[in-house]
Amino acid sequence: MRPIRILLFSSTRPSRAWRMAEKISSDVPGGDVCAIVQQTWRQLPGMQRLIGTGDLDAVDGRGGLRSQAGLWIRKVWKELLNWGVWCAHGCPRNVHGETMFTDKELAARCYQSGRPLLQVDDLDGWNTAEFACQQRADLIVVLGQPSLSGELLAVPPLGSVRINVRGGTDSDNTTLQDGIELNVEYFGRGAGIGCSLGSVSLPSQPYDGLLGITLKSDLIADDLLLLAVKSLENGSPARASKEIRKWIQSTLSPSLDQFILPPGQSPARRTTSHQRCRSIAKLFAHSLLGIPLMMCRNWYRRLRGRYPVLILTHHLVSDRPHSMGIPTEHFWRQMRFLHRHYRIASLSEAIGLLRSGRVTEPTVALTFDDGYGDNFITLRAVAEETGTAIAIFVATQPIDAHQEFDHDLAAGTRGFFPLSWNQVQAWSSRGVEFGSHTRTHFDCGSSDRARLETEIAGSGRDLEVRLGRRCNCFAFPFGQAENMSPEAIEIAASTYQSLFSSYGGENLPCDGHVKPHLLRKGFYFDPWELELEMQSVFSLAQNIKEKFKQALDRLRPKGLNAQRHADNMDIRPRRHDIAGRVAERNLP
Repeated sequence: MRPIRILLFSSTRPSRAWRMAEKISSDVPGGDVCAIVQQTWRQLPGMQRLIGTGDLDAVDGRGGLRSQAGLWIRKVWKELLNWGVWCAHGCPRNVHGETMFTDKELAARCYQSGRPLLQVDDLDGWNTAEFACQQRADLIVVLGQPSLSGELLAVPPLGSVRINVRGGTDSDNTTLQDGIELNVEYFGRGAGIGCSLGSVSLPSQPYDGLLGITLKSDLIADDLLLLAVKSLENGSPARASKEIRKWIQSTLSPSLDQFILPPGQSPARRTTSHQRCRSIAKLFAHSLLGIPLMMCRNWYRRLRGRYPVLILTHHLVSDRPHSMGIPTEHFWRQMRFLHRHYRIASLSEAIGLLRSGRVTEPTVALTFDDGYGDNFITLRAVAEETGTAIAIFVATQPIDAHQEFDHDLAAGTRGFFPLSWNQVQAWSSRGVEFGSHTRTHFDCGSSDRARLETEIAGSGRDLEVRLGRRCNCFAFPFGQAENMSPEAIEIAASTYQSLFSSYGGENLPCDGHVKPHLLRKGFYFDPWELELEMQSVFSLAQNIKEKFKQALDRLRPKGLNAQRHADNMDIRPRRHDIAGRVAERNLP
């Protein structure tokens, strides 16, 4: 059977066009992207060019443009920070630098893969039609919103599919209030008018900006186009419409339904959600204290090829207010920073590097706890665009019951539901690693062995049944030392290959053997603060403070220490005595 030849038209960033071509070739059994028609770089929408180059300093949190003075200051500060981080890492040779995927990169990859590429200013020009006829394509897939004639779309035997997007344009920032609607349109052979195969509404959220909404809408559009290609290959447009609507209802809607507000209520626009946890003065002080020491340590690690593997723990990427959430645009910038200075490895790759005993460049792995449903759109949009590997530790019982997490309800946070099993299975098929996080997000500081067995080992069995593969990793909920009893550690170590806590620390490589208990660090939203945490500067400062305090206590006269201790012990009885005398005085 001859493979179905698919011609890809793109008026979006070249990275998205290449990623879509690779998805079709790998996920559609009989599909083959025979050629790509890409609109030239200078004709692309402004936001598409900014995402392609990663030069997002000109975009503020509301999606608007910064002033020239603010842009210059921001770029200078960014370069100083990048230079300082490189020096603090021991000046490693493997510096990734800024990642840019322009039309030149697309041309190079098409040449290597043998795919013909046509770059044109106007996708509806005569040379485009001639090129399409030469490729003898069976189906045309359109990315973006180019102006194409119905005659061109209706030429191939299987017709054409595209996504019609309404709202969220570059020129009209107010349309973000109404969200975005994406409609899958199919043009059959000889038909000048398209028919709808299905539609999706992406509601607006408080932290939405043009960057975030573009990443999310492009992700959903690619999902729908890929599903349309699979369906049209195996059946008629009516069957394709049925399968697309079923997928929207079963897989996409569990996340999108959380974003819908009651009728008549619109999201209150917000510009930012998080600030630095420490002042600039404190960050400067920590940097002056810790960076020289860290630089010497990292030079030593570089010469020995023994950089640590740092594991960061997040919870959710969300454009709604949540105490543990980070907005899409903030997370995008965080990933840009990490990709420049670190190798971002998957969790299994990180464990393999530790076992090899040699890590020659700064390396980090990203994990997300609990399994929030928002991540299926927001986190996935950033992870796929930046090529970031992630691992997710899920609590299985909230997924079974589709109920909010108890720790959210206790904090008064409502409306944040977990992933569905359809989403877990779909995401797992794309290479994302899933690990256990107990069944009910249980505090494993308990000594009840029966309950611990049910929570720890039972959640792993739940994942194995759903995903059809062994679950090798387990992360303790809450993750502090008091949340891991000896009984819990024993049960987890006998069930899983790797255990993860969340109270900080580095994982150093060792030949042949990896400790089953791996340490994770928390994350900060500001790159400067995040880097100081990853370099253990904050923990170093805390240790220095404690040792300085102990030294002062040793130098202080013993009698004075004893007297102060006695005063501290006596202060509560004295207060009670005073209160008692006052009460007696007020008696009749």
